[in-house]
Amino acid sequence: MSHQTILVLDFGSQYTQLIARRLRELSVYSEIVPFNTSLDAIRAKRPAGLILSGGPSSVSDAGAAPVLDLSPADFEVKEAGVQRPATRATLGADAMRIVMVADTSDGAAAALTHIRAGLLTFLDALPPEHEVMIVSTGRQTRVRVPPTIDRKKLKDAAAGLFSDGGATVLTDTVLEMDDRFLRKADHRWPVFVIVTGDGTEGSTGAHEKQFDQWIAAMPARGITAHAVVLKYKGGGTPEIIASHLAQTSGGIYEFINTSNSLPERMKVVADRIVADTKAMATWYTVEFQSDGPENGPLEVGVARSGIKLRISHRRGAQ
Repeated sequence: MSHQTILVLDFGSQYTQLIARRLRELSVYSEIVPFNTSLDAIRAKRPAGLILSGGPSSVSDAGAAPVLDLSPADFEVKEAGVQRPATRATLGADAMRIVMVADTSDGAAAALTHIRAGLLTFLDALPPEHEVMIVSTGRQTRVRVPPTIDRKKLKDAAAGLFSDGGATVLTDTVLEMDDRFLRKADHRWPVFVIVTGDGTEGSTGAHEKQFDQWIAAMPARGITAHAVVLKYKGGGTPEIIASHLAQTSGGIYEFINTSNSLPERMKVVADRIVADTKAMATWYTVEFQSDGPENGPLEVGVARSGIKLRISHRRGAQ
């Protein structure tokens, strides 16, 4: 059956996935494509319309060419109106530390074979410089493999995943992994890749307020989260958590009703990570000394003349 297609060109908006989802809910077929997709590739899809989502962030000169030689002394940072010294300014294509979260609870047990296949597909498509760790969430948080670039060790662990039963503990897992493995991972881009069912969430209820605060801080900390949800019942707490994480950070959020398409979805996530890494090659990550609140208002400028500065709320393909 033929259908008309709407293409969503992703320029970096945190709502790109939400836009595509809303179109599908209106029975309109849509595809998300990178902002730098060639005109020929767009024409080949014969779209009925285009949606441009988000906007870029970069440092460029008057001719729009990227400026690649800035130092901390070139940046002026104010936090809540107070001048702060910039301590580091580097091009932003840091290698990632990826926390790969796999649901091994009862809610995802029927899809376990495809979850294994999806993780393996993801690892095969991922550039070798990125660290990955594998964590499962069935009944309790289990670190299957700590952060490593050893793809064989990761693949062996992914192929050997088994069901732990019980509820999933997605909230507790995200908070614990961030505290143990991401907060002190200097010069690593923190990323979550989540594969979860939509069954019962068994995390500690007392962490709810802490988790809400953590999500609000994601953009400021440069954390990206991508999520694929196995949607069997619909409306489960893990689905809501995964959606919130991905949409807040500008990551991919997809839900599927049959798990056999999971490897394909995980390949899309890996491709997005490749695109994000390339896009950050002309951006700067700026660090500064601060004794203010974690999410205080910031003003950033460049002292060098003839420079245009645009600031993004997040890392990624802009």
